[in-house]
Amino acid sequence: MNKSFKIFGWTLLILAFFQTSCDKIEKPIKPAVELDTTIYPGNWDDYPEPVWMQNVNTNRNLVLEDYTGHKCPNCPDAATEAQNIELANPNRVFVASIHAAPGGVSAFQAIAADCGQPSNPNDKYCTKHYCDESIAYGNAFQSGFGFFANPMGNISRITPSGENMFELYGNWSSRVTNVLAANDLKVNIQAQSNYYSAANGFYLHTEIEFLEDLTGSYSTVVYLLEEKIVDWQDVNGTADSLYEHHNVFVGCIDGLAWGRSISGGTSTGDKTYFDYSYTLPSGKDNTDYHLLIYVYDVATYEILQVIKHEI
Repeated sequence: MNKSFKIFGWTLLILAFFQTSCDKIEKPIKPAVELDTTIYPGNWDDYPEPVWMQNVNTNRNLVLEDYTGHKCPNCPDAATEAQNIELANPNRVFVASIHAAPGGVSAFQAIAADCGQPSNPNDKYCTKHYCDESIAYGNAFQSGFGFFANPMGNISRITPSGENMFELYGNWSSRVTNVLAANDLKVNIQAQSNYYSAANGFYLHTEIEFLEDLTGSYSTVVYLLEEKIVDWQDVNGTADSLYEHHNVFVGCIDGLAWGRSISGGTSTGDKTYFDYSYTLPSGKDNTDYHLLIYVYDVATYEILQVIKHEI
């Protein structure tokens, strides 16, 4: 194994003489994850492992996934509605602008055919805002979820009884109001991170705790969102070079669109820990981004809890 990597996490040694009558391990076990230790500027053995306090949060937060495109003329109206909902519900609703269409990429997300050519001197529609993960979501949700066009979106991928997961933006606010009022919190999330400017990278540590007994399979996903991108956008038929794209989803920090499977149990009080390392793009730093960390039901895609984390 390359010495620049270290297995980060606890190793459970099953020894007969440690067996007791207890049927629950008091200290949760972290799954082993390889981290890029070159981000840390010192001796990796001195890296501070996270210390976790009891999570006392009682609120279920929501992510509003706005599926959009830079050549979609009606998408700015949806983006404005999403941002207004976010502003009206601070620290409870978080927007992720996902550049994807049913089936992945359509003409709304595609970059111009003449980028870098004299016919397009201002590089109009030449930024690729979609990514592998957004394409995966567009493919997964193209059938059976009500996602048939841009702009459309969902509220924590919840599918209300008799309705679709995806909805037009005029109905987002009422859905948010209903879910916030129910405040059905089943999972809590905590996060800690350490950013090192010299390497322009960070380590993220997360704790997932189940608050009631659940069956099924659950996974954790970490979105990297760029808070503001000023670039071309079709606004109701007019090309705007100075449009401000809000909270653009640029990918998952581990490259896993569907996240990491939770292995620490799904009974009340069970905890699972995940550790990540990530180097930010050149020319950007931690002030340009934030993270959304969520837990979802693998069978239904519903996001049970989400938190925003500043890097």
